[in-house]
Amino acid sequence: MEPKMVKKPAVRIAGFAIRTRSKDGENLKAIPQFWIDYMADGRYEKLHKEAFLKSHEEYGACFPENPENGEFEYVIGVEVKEGSDIPSEYHVCTIPEALYAIFSSPPADGANFSPAIQGTWKYIFSEWFPASGYEFAEGKVDFELYDDRCMTETGKVCDIYIPVCKKET
Repeated sequence: MEPKMVKKPAVRIAGFAIRTRSKDGENLKAIPQFWIDYMADGRYEKLHKEAFLKSHEEYGACFPENPENGEFEYVIGVEVKEGSDIPSEYHVCTIPEALYAIFSSPPADGANFSPAIQGTWKYIFSEWFPASGYEFAEGKVDFELYDDRCMTETGKVCDIYIPVCKKET
């Protein structure tokens, strides 16, 4: 599983956020539940009807807050049109420009989609990074991008964007 390398400009998104942490795998439970709630409670439909929406692609972005204890803010959001006024009920943030290694999760059905994504994350950090010559670009934001390939019943695929820089030797 070799990634595509792309320099991506900053992106402003609006949506909803939770705080979680990687300690004891808390995020592996909290984030999938956040998506389930978001899809079921009307927030998904409301967000996708907004005039500020630039694209229906959704970001699942991790904004690091406290590296010592693994706390971060996780945002489900959509890219907004430049100059848009965003209602205060939405969380607005910017994913900074970065060089990204882009990985695609293996195709999966709905029941196995979340495990396929989590398995891809595990591969990235346990196998790809140690052998790649790259390291995670500290202070940058990693994210999952959910496009039309995620909306099928079978063969769902998600792209994972990992900010990287060359390892210093």
